[in-house]
Amino acid sequence: MRTRRTGGDVKAILAEIRAGRREAFEDFVRETWDDLVHYLEWILPSREDAEDVCQEAFIRVWELRERWHDGSARALVFRIGRNLAFDDRRRAHVRRDWAAREAEAMRLEEQSAEWAEASEIECRFRQALKALTPGRREAVETVRLRGLTHQEAAEILGISRQTVANRMTLALADLRILLSDVLPGSEPGGPSGRRREAVGG
Repeated sequence: MRTRRTGGDVKAILAEIRAGRREAFEDFVRETWDDLVHYLEWILPSREDAEDVCQEAFIRVWELRERWHDGSARALVFRIGRNLAFDDRRRAHVRRDWAAREAEAMRLEEQSAEWAEASEIECRFRQALKALTPGRREAVETVRLRGLTHQEAAEILGISRQTVANRMTLALADLRILLSDVLPGSEPGGPSGRRREAVGG
């Protein structure tokens, strides 16, 4: 069973450690390790982190042993461990914040690229629409862009429902060719212009 050192014992082990006696320091580590790790677990997110900081605290104590003044070695290592733990927690917070900023910046960059691509496609679509014959362009604008049915478009344009359907079919075929490099699944070519013109304007 482990016993807690008395005040005299603490002063004695402190003096021995200051004198560079490694055996005394190792005894001190064994006696204090579990208590310090348990204390640091209240500050840090995991026992593994607590053990890492605990080890660093004892290393600092040993490296700075010649600078010690009279006092408790236990209090010293706890104070060093506490400061290291809060430093570690702040760094972790900064890393999380930085990672979140990086992720947000990447998301915005991807979104900007998508918007740019969509804007380019929209621009190309408008150019392709202008390249259609007036009848076909009017059919697309009425049915697809305004969301009207073929029957409603026929009544507005003063033509038959079948003519609207024919113009839509021809217009969409033209658009697939004109936009073949930006629309997935579209291939250049298709029915000849003469054949499509023969179906209707």
